[in-house]
Amino acid sequence: MNKIATRFALVLMALTFIGSQVQAQFTTTFAKNVNPGQHNGVYYSLPQTMLKLDFIIDEVRLEKGPLSDYASNYFEMEDIVEYETTEYKLLDVKMSTVSSPDPNALFFVTMAGTRGAKTQFDMLPNGIIRSVGIGNAADAVVEMPAPVREQQLGSDEEDETTEGFIPLMLAGKSNAQLAKEVADKIVEIRKAKYYLISGDVEMAYNPETFNTMYKKLDAMEKEYTGLLLGKRVGKKVVKTVYVIPNKEVPTQTIAKFSEIDGLTLGTGGTGDMITVQTLSLNTTAAINAPSQSAIESMSYENKVFYRVPEMAQVKVACGNSTLLEERVIVNQLGAMLIAPLTNTKLVFDTETGQIVNMRMQ
Repeated sequence: MNKIATRFALVLMALTFIGSQVQAQFTTTFAKNVNPGQHNGVYYSLPQTMLKLDFIIDEVRLEKGPLSDYASNYFEMEDIVEYETTEYKLLDVKMSTVSSPDPNALFFVTMAGTRGAKTQFDMLPNGIIRSVGIGNAADAVVEMPAPVREQQLGSDEEDETTEGFIPLMLAGKSNAQLAKEVADKIVEIRKAKYYLISGDVEMAYNPETFNTMYKKLDAMEKEYTGLLLGKRVGKKVVKTVYVIPNKEVPTQTIAKFSEIDGLTLGTGGTGDMITVQTLSLNTTAAINAPSQSAIESMSYENKVFYRVPEMAQVKVACGNSTLLEERVIVNQLGAMLIAPLTNTKLVFDTETGQIVNMRMQ
């Protein structure tokens, strides 16, 4: 009886030992060290942080009026558009973050042919790792943003037109005569607006009626003054620029801005330089992490890389003026570490590369 019990215990121990060895054997290597044409493995990457900067710009298009040569005869004190151009004003900037694959944290995993092994690497469509050893996580579609995107918010001016001046234009008169009639019409409209505001117009007081009448008069005045003084058509535009913080270059010049040319990427434009400064707050300074050179030069068996992200102070400036200053997480400023994978299941945060769940088998 004792011999049977002893044999059973030995078999159980052997099965337990064998079961613990079933996990696949693999080697993790930095991507640049992979031999050309090597295909018996998979690539995965950790995410890096991109700063998404939305610059809100007021664009005003100045259009010369067809009768502007006579405008000074009637409106000496008013601003006359003498030539067509566009003026720009930087109103605001808003910042958010986006994750993308980090080329400095791209790895190649080669699998050994261990029979019965069940280790599984699960990545997002863009290659960012999300789990090891637990099967497929929920599918996710990741879109890579364009470096610059422009979006129109809408015009400050409503596209209201009036046909009140059309009979003047079709009358076959000279420009000088038309300019005189347009000027008289503008004076007439302005008097009507004054009488309406002062209450001299005999009408039952009704806010809705008042607003409708005033709005119509204002639209007519803009049309007529546009013939002499020209037009200023404004719209707000959002230009989105993506910036990747760099540990080696804490301050980056990303664009220039001027009231004449607006926002131009790089350093070749005119105006004030727009800079982005990213300063680490050293929240991961106490971690004794391997150096980048050590990570790139060695291969690691049954180990995967993960990241502890860093907090940073980000300042966006235009010339000497600070546009924005916020604290955000910047993954690539943090520490890259190695996690052993022996009978272990790992889940990664696909936004930061941090391990958020670890289960021992």
